[in-house]
Amino acid sequence: NEHMHKNSHSSMHESMHGGDHGMHGGHGHHMESIAGSPGKESEVDRTIEVTANDSMKFIHEPLEIKDSETVKFVITNTGDTVHEFSIATKDEHMEHGKMMMKNPDMHHGPGGPSITIKPGETEELIWRFEEAWQVEVACNMPGHYEAGMHSPVTFK
Repeated sequence: NEHMHKNSHSSMHESMHGGDHGMHGGHGHHMESIAGSPGKESEVDRTIEVTANDSMKFIHEPLEIKDSETVKFVITNTGDTVHEFSIATKDEHMEHGKMMMKNPDMHHGPGGPSITIKPGETEELIWRFEEAWQVEVACNMPGHYEAGMHSPVTFK
């Protein structure tokens, strides 16, 4: 059954996805995530405040999320280095981290699963979660993930 679910999901995803290419314009590297999809302001179920700092931790309440809940993350960078807030499965983070190693200056604009937060700035990321295996929020700036800058998301 698991397998069938995946197949019907991906074909559904394709047909849904046909119309909105205009939005992604010049970003090029938006990855589809199995952890969910970008959410809309009008569908936000709740807001979670996150602090990113140079101790390589995200500070926030436990990320306990219901399947298909839309959460608005408000991320403030109180450190002196650029951080990233990215929602994905563990495997997706590994891939993303490799890409960031090749392009450490890659910045993420709104509309995807990752946002770049400059020192002293606050950014928002709205995400509709789908229950997936080992979903995490993480910073994929080179070295940051390894230093512990990631938090698990648990589904309740």
